[in-house]
Amino acid sequence: MSDLILTVDVGNTATTCGIFEDEGLLRALFSFKTEYVVSPEELLIKVNEFLSLFGIKIKDIKGLSLACVVPPVEVYWVELGKKWLAREVVVASAKTVGIPLDLHYSAEVGADRLVNALGGWIKYKSSLIIVDFGTAITFDCISSEGVYLGGAISPGLTLSMEALFKGTAKLPRIDLSSPPEKAIGKDTISALKSGLLFGFAGLTDTMIEKLTAEMLSNPLVIATGGLASFIAPLSKKIQKIDPTLTLDGLFYLWKNR
Repeated sequence: MSDLILTVDVGNTATTCGIFEDEGLLRALFSFKTEYVVSPEELLIKVNEFLSLFGIKIKDIKGLSLACVVPPVEVYWVELGKKWLAREVVVASAKTVGIPLDLHYSAEVGADRLVNALGGWIKYKSSLIIVDFGTAITFDCISSEGVYLGGAISPGLTLSMEALFKGTAKLPRIDLSSPPEKAIGKDTISALKSGLLFGFAGLTDTMIEKLTAEMLSNPLVIATGGLASFIAPLSKKIQKIDPTLTLDGLFYLWKNR
């Protein structure tokens, strides 16, 4: 069996993990709710439970590549890798990702956005706009020379839905897995679906138009993130959904270390 690499994308809402073989084949994929853990041992038990579903043993993991936007949790993942896996740990940052950054303050950009840029550039070798639909929606621009140009951030779909639910007396939580039939909602549920799904698709397309105009190129537009499959089909500008782009970027980060 070839060496296995654990890639971990710790987001504000969910933590997504991928197990890659050394040649780049994604062997296993799983996710769980991001929580403020109290020890690396707690993480070890959780990860080990998922690995067992795929017939993978902890001792088979030869390294850990990590992107984390929740600082209190990062230290436990690093300790897990060094203490219990006894393997090298690579943490994504402006210093480690290794792509040129055209930013005012490079230390401010999220690790997940940098990893998306790295993964997108290596996979597609073209100018890109990467739209990541997570807790926030991030738009990241990469030039045709592979330079990370920056981008934009807006509140995400579920964050907005939760704000509506908590900030109003009568609006319910809704299932967004199916698109609305029409823009004019005839009841509360269909009106919420229309406003959220069509509304965020419109936000997405407008941002892509403005970013493309400033890039002075014809970028490939890629969607990723847990909610991409809900919004991307309603967008007129998104050209491709790449659900594992962040994990691919983490694998490339490991290989290029």
